[in-house]
Amino acid sequence: MPKDKLLDISLATIEIFCQVYVKKNAIEVANHLDLSQPKVSRALAALRAVFDDPLFIRRESQFQATDRAHDLYPLFSEMLQCRQQVELLMRGVAGEGREHVEIATVPQLEVNLTQSVKQAALSVMNDELMVGTSPWGESTQQQLLNDEVAAAICFERASDRAILSKSVIQHRGGYLVAREDHPIWQAPNVDNMIHYPLVKLRTMPFPANRSPLGNYAKRQGKQLQIYATAPDLGSAANSLLNSDAIIIIGVKGAVNFFRNIKGLRAQKIDAEQDHIILENFSHPTVYLWLKLDSSGKVTTPFWLQRCLEDYIITAHQ
Repeated sequence: MPKDKLLDISLATIEIFCQVYVKKNAIEVANHLDLSQPKVSRALAALRAVFDDPLFIRRESQFQATDRAHDLYPLFSEMLQCRQQVELLMRGVAGEGREHVEIATVPQLEVNLTQSVKQAALSVMNDELMVGTSPWGESTQQQLLNDEVAAAICFERASDRAILSKSVIQHRGGYLVAREDHPIWQAPNVDNMIHYPLVKLRTMPFPANRSPLGNYAKRQGKQLQIYATAPDLGSAANSLLNSDAIIIIGVKGAVNFFRNIKGLRAQKIDAEQDHIILENFSHPTVYLWLKLDSSGKVTTPFWLQRCLEDYIITAHQ
């Protein structure tokens, strides 16, 4: 392996390799790192050229690491850890991290969230802000009360009075997403949709995580098949690409994520059909959870509140 080739490999490329090694899914890595899928592919291609090895081989919907990749991962992982330590030393705070903000969120509203918060932070602080996301779930209320997360984005009100559930926006219509060559596109109506398996996201914007399409199928005397319950958009995309499954989603930002994946197609559902699907269901509302202090004042910095509200609204446009 020529030394000059290795010099062309950046730490960003090495980070992509390590993420693919752990997550085994290029789409999920792109989403996690706020990168385009082609950029992830180019990074892997550059490493393959340097090491003259495929590094990852696709097996069904996942990447399987080669022996060379298994050998490289511990070394690359250590390099990334060294980089983080050097950054801390340069800042004169060895052993301490930069200011960090963690946001709990649902999969539909995770796309570009960290990037939006980092951008907003530039106007109020001199140092770069570290931003992370964690899945919204049953433990989120306690995490917010314990200051483990700064805020939460979800589809339901908090039950604890020490948390303000701020209603931000309602979904106004769903989108159908499936493979480009899926037979559903010949007649994308509700009565045809219920004949195909459904991909559900881990958190649905309806009570008890129920599917309105599944509810409609029951009214027609049919049991809707669930192909997969995906923890994130990347996993959902993989399921759609490798099956006859469909998904219905109401957040435009998430719809655009699917549209940017080669092989998938998204189309807004006709208003009449959407009304049929949502019979007995109200339009989902997106809530922003914020912690209150003992006097009832919101503890979350105002700039972060504003940023998250703007992000939610933009994600629906």
